[in-house]
Amino acid sequence: MEKISKDIKSQPQKIFDYYSGKLDPEEGKKIEEQLSEEDAALLASVKRLLYLDKQMNELSEIDTRKAYKKVASRIHANRRSRIFEIFGRVAAVIVLPLIGLTGILGYMQIKDTFADTAYVEVNAAPGTISKYQLPDKSYVWLNSGSWLRYPTRFNTKSRNVEIRGEAYFEVESDKDHPFYVNTPGGLSVRVTGTKFNVSAYDDERTIEVVLEEGRVNVENAAGNINMALRPGECFYYDRQDKNTYVKSIETYEKTAWKEGKVVFRNASLDKIFKFLSRRYNVDINFVNKKNTEYNYRATFTGEDIFQILDYLSMTAPIKWEVATPTQNCDTTLSRKRINIYLE
Repeated sequence: MEKISKDIKSQPQKIFDYYSGKLDPEEGKKIEEQLSEEDAALLASVKRLLYLDKQMNELSEIDTRKAYKKVASRIHANRRSRIFEIFGRVAAVIVLPLIGLTGILGYMQIKDTFADTAYVEVNAAPGTISKYQLPDKSYVWLNSGSWLRYPTRFNTKSRNVEIRGEAYFEVESDKDHPFYVNTPGGLSVRVTGTKFNVSAYDDERTIEVVLEEGRVNVENAAGNINMALRPGECFYYDRQDKNTYVKSIETYEKTAWKEGKVVFRNASLDKIFKFLSRRYNVDINFVNKKNTEYNYRATFTGEDIFQILDYLSMTAPIKWEVATPTQNCDTTLSRKRINIYLE
């Protein structure tokens, strides 16, 4: 087994050429004879990535050759199955309306920070939702413009991940290895197995934790926050004044985004337009904002932003228009902007 691992490790380029169809049959047969069952499973996952790369070469931010070489160079007898998890557990991506093919795979990086610890960083591109499976078989959905960092292998004591933005988690139950979600605001959510949502965007003043099932504890490093939530509750933390409070809510309003739905429950226009701006990757500008006392309760499934704005305009005195895009210094066009006129 050790001899096979050394042989594989010594020739990553040749294995890459094998899966790219560049080797003659005789050389290919030699490669196959050196592969253990675990090696073959790992490299089969790489082959699938190469196929996706061929079909979606527009996605220049994902360099599968580089990712492959990093994996191939780390194959040895006691870590092969763990490395497979880097690729085999990356799940499909849900693409929102009006978003092109460039959002399908999001953005993934594999970073080595220590000899025995590698981290994966994934991003949900603006206007997309991404779904991933973690090394412990837990699932996480990333909302538009969000970032997640996790190790390729959790340690023996706990399971730690970091997020910026918004993420929904379905955590595999393991009481001996608690799961921690760490946010930029210094808050951590500790769970053993449950379903919950965390919203911690950099441009939002409030961090929110919503519990759907199970039990979670919200904590901070200073030790002055330690609050247990029950299903149906939302924890709010104000990053400026450091205040916290818990409120019972309809959790579906906070979690339906992972299903591609837009749900408002007694939501103000300010809140709605901020949500739509992030969701559809557009700038929404109040041109003559006079008042925003209108509140809405609605559920949208599959509608684009223009259809939603048309609906809003039926029940409130608003008009909207799409502004002409401007050209940036690098010749690219500015992000789509919608002007809202509130009368």
